[in-house]
Amino acid sequence: MSDQSFTGMTDFMFQSASSGVLTLREAVDMLKRDAHFRTVRETLARYCNIDRNDPDTLRKEVVRLLTESDPEVIPDSAARKVRGWLKDDVRSISRESAVQLAFALRLTVPEAERLLERLCGEGLHWRDPVDIVWIFGLSQGMTWQEAKALQVHAASLRPSASAAEERADVMTETVRHKVMQLRTQAELEAFLKDAANELGSYHNTAYSLFIAFLSLLGDAPMDDLLTDEHGQPLQERKMPVREIMSTYLYDRYIPRARAKGREKYAADVQSAIERDIRQNWPDEFALSRMYHRETDVTRKVMILLFLACDGGESAYGDLSDENPEDVFADMYLRLSTMLADCGFSPLDSRTPFDWMVLYCMAADDSVLVDDNVRQFLGEIFSDSAPEEQ
Repeated sequence: MSDQSFTGMTDFMFQSASSGVLTLREAVDMLKRDAHFRTVRETLARYCNIDRNDPDTLRKEVVRLLTESDPEVIPDSAARKVRGWLKDDVRSISRESAVQLAFALRLTVPEAERLLERLCGEGLHWRDPVDIVWIFGLSQGMTWQEAKALQVHAASLRPSASAAEERADVMTETVRHKVMQLRTQAELEAFLKDAANELGSYHNTAYSLFIAFLSLLGDAPMDDLLTDEHGQPLQERKMPVREIMSTYLYDRYIPRARAKGREKYAADVQSAIERDIRQNWPDEFALSRMYHRETDVTRKVMILLFLACDGGESAYGDLSDENPEDVFADMYLRLSTMLADCGFSPLDSRTPFDWMVLYCMAADDSVLVDDNVRQFLGEIFSDSAPEEQ
């Protein structure tokens, strides 16, 4: 499968992961050998149209963007910040800094979303009152200073409410359509007041799918081929969250802690790969907090749950009576659509976790993805001592 958005190393990594010809050992070896993490420097160079191998010119341009877009920024402070961004191992920056750069570069809303996905791992959230103001500012061609002032004003219009009080039944697409119709500041202010109970910082589409996937996985079927963490056949009953973790989310394959003195995130590729895969891997406590809306559902959790039930009975499930001609292409499209609808960034073959997902989907038919993930994790963390479960 090709995509014009995949270029250079991204295309190479995507084609390698999805080729379906690599053995497990070859796949892990290749990831360790050829992993080229997308850095902030690479992204900034692309958007500034400057050679990434010319850091001095790039640094000066990014500092110029920051200082000219916000006169309150101290040049020396901006220079120190940008020098940190341009280091070889830096792969993300703060969300506010990324939004400021989007305004400074005069990006459109779609362009700004792509920039944020690359710099922060997540685009604009169309239900979030803060992001709605940024979206309005970008669409109206505002400067960063104007958008910041509008953000302060808009905040005074919003009633205070806890995240737990957010409505879970309002989907992003409903709000997106309304936001796209806003043309004046008066319309924006009226919308923020009138639609206050529809807005929030959590991903509602993701949450509704999260609940559906957990419910489906929790209803363990009578199947001699499905076993628990001890190798015993699962009976038809309601699974507790802990069992869902160990059975479907590979909990025992992820090292939760290492012996004292061994926990280090060195710059070597192996450590970087392990860190990317382990980062934000869910545990029982995290899933419980997501379930009770005490924290937002994460992209990684949604991908893992999708793989566990192949999209389940949702619109992203394999609901056709006919087997697709290309199993990987079908599954890839369904997962990509789900991520986009949830407001999450698409699969990125330049990140180890996403590359693993692509490989495990393409290595065999979708019914074997579960085994592929287990084996891949076992190989990646073969030298790490998992925490006792």
